[in-house]
Amino acid sequence: MNIMFESFFNQIAVFSYRFFGKIAEQIKTPFLDQNLKKSRMYIPADIYKSLILFVSFSILFIGILIEILLLFLNLSGLIEKIQFKIAASLIFIAAAVIFILAIILVISIFCFLPYFKAYDRKIKIEQQLPFAVNYMAAMAIAGVSIENIFKSMSQKRIQTVYPELSVEMKTILIHTNYFGKDYPSALQKLSDETSSPMFADFITSSKNAMLSGGSFQKFIISKKHEYKSLADRRKDKYFQTLDILSEIYITVFLAMPIFFMIMFYTMAPLSGSQTGQMAVLAYQIVPFLGIFFLLILEIINEKEDV
Repeated sequence: MNIMFESFFNQIAVFSYRFFGKIAEQIKTPFLDQNLKKSRMYIPADIYKSLILFVSFSILFIGILIEILLLFLNLSGLIEKIQFKIAASLIFIAAAVIFILAIILVISIFCFLPYFKAYDRKIKIEQQLPFAVNYMAAMAIAGVSIENIFKSMSQKRIQTVYPELSVEMKTILIHTNYFGKDYPSALQKLSDETSSPMFADFITSSKNAMLSGGSFQKFIISKKHEYKSLADRRKDKYFQTLDILSEIYITVFLAMPIFFMIMFYTMAPLSGSQTGQMAVLAYQIVPFLGIFFLLILEIINEKEDV
């Protein structure tokens, strides 16, 4: 199913480039171009911008057809009642506003999609890096060269363990084997295009260790301890956040609704039955707060992945 979708998407992208390629090449979007590289979406920036233009103009074309149809109905003699004419005019204006908002929404989604994908890759890379560096340190202690270490990190068996990080490492082989770059240049290219500043610093430091002739073994061992300490601090911060959230949940999400239910029950002899308010509190507000709290926990767990 994914292969069929990718094939259809590629055909639409190529089709859109035939019509809007020249216009897309004239549009300068450094933010979008950089995020497309960082997200590893593997689609040229000009083709991606052509796709945005194609979808936007398609919505605009459909909107114009509908507007013409509404305008024709509004002006034709078939409509005799003035109230219906006013209603048709309002529909005409509302449809125009909706299609304009739809175009803005589509452009916004397409423009920010690479950014969010790049940010998601950044989080996952920085989660995997401390463990991957520990693995690389073991190979460096065994006497494996830096080139072979990075080559090993791009293999399929490693990709099942460190998927995002392995994809980043694979770009080194692409630049050296297919584009003829030397190893330091390939490392610099990866450092410039990766979505993670932490990984970019690691690659740049590795390149400097290679060029200076220093001991890569000592460097990777120092990075191993540095990233382990960083991961421990991040995990401690994560558990502190969970501790604070648990206190908020007990105080706001549990104790406060129970307090209001007791208050409603206590005030019943004075102000009458509060069954309706208690039902809303028990069957609507409390479940909604619980679902909201679970969503917060899910977001935090996905970000930390512990």
